[in-house]
Amino acid sequence: MPTSSLLLQFSRGFATHGLSETGPKTSGLLRFYKHVSVKEAPGKAGYQIMLDNRVLKTPARHPLIVPTKALALAIAAEWEWQIKRIDASTMPLMSLAATAIDQPQHRDLVIETMLQYVPTDPVICRLEPGLIADKQAAVLNPVLQWVKKEIGATLETSDSIFGAQLPENQANKIRKYLQKMDKWELTAAEQLAASCKSVLLALAFVKQQLGLHEAMEATRLEEDHQIAQWGLVEGGHDIDLSDIKVRVSAPSVFMRLLRYKND
Repeated sequence: MPTSSLLLQFSRGFATHGLSETGPKTSGLLRFYKHVSVKEAPGKAGYQIMLDNRVLKTPARHPLIVPTKALALAIAAEWEWQIKRIDASTMPLMSLAATAIDQPQHRDLVIETMLQYVPTDPVICRLEPGLIADKQAAVLNPVLQWVKKEIGATLETSDSIFGAQLPENQANKIRKYLQKMDKWELTAAEQLAASCKSVLLALAFVKQQLGLHEAMEATRLEEDHQIAQWGLVEGGHDIDLSDIKVRVSAPSVFMRLLRYKND
């Protein structure tokens, strides 16, 4: 299947779910609580959010317990900011945490889905020689070098419309790397892969090889080049930029809060 067709399907195969997708529908309901607080979970398993005297649960009815107080406070703030009605789209951290806990798709399926798109990953699928290809090399070659050093996978770039070749022995190295991730990292990587349309950029970002600015630059190489050449289309490019900023920023904040040391 040509690269363009695969990219159109890319974000459809990922499992991140929101508050209204499973279990009782919460999004759209009137705010049904007065106070939001955070307390340590039983057995020092982590931190949980309280809506009045009720423990916040995931869509699959699991208690929402996260490893760090910082992340719990941030999710609590998302619930506190709901004024009259619950709007799930304004709670990206809640969605990520719930996905990690509920695992709506088995992690093996998530990993295999991510691997399916590596041959069409923008890090290794380049345009024909030219100005954009030169920009791709400057921005993406360091990511490719990191993949070789960190994951041990040697990947060759290609300008074929059918994508790059991914030998099974190299795919196995990426598979093993993904399998070593905990549920929190894998969830963040999965959402980033769908947002950036790149598994390799997602892994580099989750592992702090790329910052937010670098990830955005790598994700938007072609579109930014078009804007520089032809100008920004209001109501199109600007909306796309705002959307990708939110979808990339949420996993970034999520991972930073998971790494934040508890008091």
